[in-house]
Amino acid sequence: MKPTLLTMGIMTGNSLDGVDVVITRLSPDGGIHDAQHYAGPFPTDLADHIRTFRDALKSNDGDLTRAERQCSAPLSDIHARYIKVVAESCLATIVTARTAKTIGREETPDLVGFHGQTCAHLPPSIARQKNLSPYTIQMGDAQALANVLDIPVAYDFRSDDIMNGGEGAPFAPIHHLHLARHAKAHGAFPIAFINGGNTGNLSVITNQIGRKEPSVFGWDTGPFNHFPDLLARREAGLPHDVNGEIGLRGVVNESLLRLMFNTSAVTSDGSNFITQRPPRSSDPQWYKEIPELVGTAPVDGQILPLADRMRTAEYFSAYIAMYSLSFVRPDCEFPHYFGLCGGGWKNPIIASHFRFLMRNSPGQIILKEHEGIYAEILSRLGKRKPTVESTSAFGFDPNSMEARIFADAAARLVWGDHFTQPSVTGVANPTICGRIRFPTNKDAKSFLVGRYLSEAGTVVDLQSTRGFRDPRFGRALPGWRS
Repeated sequence: MKPTLLTMGIMTGNSLDGVDVVITRLSPDGGIHDAQHYAGPFPTDLADHIRTFRDALKSNDGDLTRAERQCSAPLSDIHARYIKVVAESCLATIVTARTAKTIGREETPDLVGFHGQTCAHLPPSIARQKNLSPYTIQMGDAQALANVLDIPVAYDFRSDDIMNGGEGAPFAPIHHLHLARHAKAHGAFPIAFINGGNTGNLSVITNQIGRKEPSVFGWDTGPFNHFPDLLARREAGLPHDVNGEIGLRGVVNESLLRLMFNTSAVTSDGSNFITQRPPRSSDPQWYKEIPELVGTAPVDGQILPLADRMRTAEYFSAYIAMYSLSFVRPDCEFPHYFGLCGGGWKNPIIASHFRFLMRNSPGQIILKEHEGIYAEILSRLGKRKPTVESTSAFGFDPNSMEARIFADAAARLVWGDHFTQPSVTGVANPTICGRIRFPTNKDAKSFLVGRYLSEAGTVVDLQSTRGFRDPRFGRALPGWRS
């Protein structure tokens, strides 16, 4: 019998602005009950070292050896510090939960779901344009983390999807499918979940003609926090546009909006990622710092002030999230409920623009070439105004969402359930994702997870080191096919 698991999920996103940890109780019958969320700090200098490493990977086509030589500090030191920061946030979450009595005084999570830090991602949709093999690079040694926490750690989820022909992202939709069952019980269906991270992603859970069970679809929308955060760091010395205060002083520039839509997320063959049909996944390495946005080239004859460039970048985030709804399949019911999660939606400018766009409020700029697409989206919405709210309105803490995805992925790995499927990532078939590490000084059977996996006969396979070339990273590194 599949056990209920007290699971801790961890996420450090591409924004590198914090460590999100959640402890949630997951039951095989679909129960999801959050116990504690914790947001830990991410040191600024460590974030800078990781950004330098990411840039080096980009300029060297993912070659770890060459990229390591170009790091601003020894990569082994960067990695060790990253694990230390993550572990400290996890331990703080457990202490906070015990103090708040959201878990028992002596209770410890049964399992950790650890995504790791994405440093590069080359999915099949982009790799084939460069005549390269796809890969994904997430930093994070799960064995080291398991040893510090004294808890089994599930990790390397994306490799299985990549190695089975998928995009390796997004991973949110299957988790959102699980959440949608709860939302549906309260009448909120069909529903879309839109995550606003450095990259945005969208999940649609709906009724599909000819199917009895809800269908799930998902794709990355493209850059979300990426450009507003870039401008805030470079020109205001801030990690992000706090409460939209910079953008609030500006206006949307239509010419810059058009430039961003057409040229800020262009793949290697010159095509526009934003208009590319799913399945698709994205990564910051594909986002272009166009000179008009960063203030080094004029727009309509003048260099725009920061406030106007910020406001346009924030509008762009909402605009392409709305545009991506044009990919909802015609044989599916169009969602009328939209659950917003992720740090980007804390910016009131982005959130209000998205609501105004979805409700056809006056004053929103629609590029002339997109008027037909926008009209079709509104037509599919019908006369009923959509519900656009934080996921808290549907019973789920938006701050816990990304970390909870990987708590869910970890539990599904233990239970032997798939976590990606063809309608989301384009993977060849529904795929069980991840591997697991137990603390080295203990027998796996001393843990609930180890006992269950031993009885199921999968504990050896899930601990296998086959395919791992470097314990700091997952299996689907460049060259994994050979």
